[in-house]
Amino acid sequence: MSKNGNNNSLLFASGVILGAVVGGAMGILFAPVAGEETRKEISKRSKKAMKEIKKSAQDIGDKLEPTFKNVKKGISEKIEDVKEGFHKGAKAASKR
Repeated sequence: MSKNGNNNSLLFASGVILGAVVGGAMGILFAPVAGEETRKEISKRSKKAMKEIKKSAQDIGDKLEPTFKNVKKGISEKIEDVKEGFHKGAKAASKR
């Protein structure tokens, strides 16, 4: 999947989660029920939303893990290239 596809997926997932949380909260707050019942319902839905958020975050992390590994590998390779170049330069300079 391309970078743009990953970004679109993240934006979509974030929007769905935010919409669910806001919509649920608005529905509870404006529903004609007693205060204690409202607090229980908010607590119940908050716990459910947190579970969904954690699952979505895990899914997103799982999707991005290969990208992070590739970036880390690329950086390590570049560092090794720089070290090698430095050593070659130092060796060449010492021969003068």
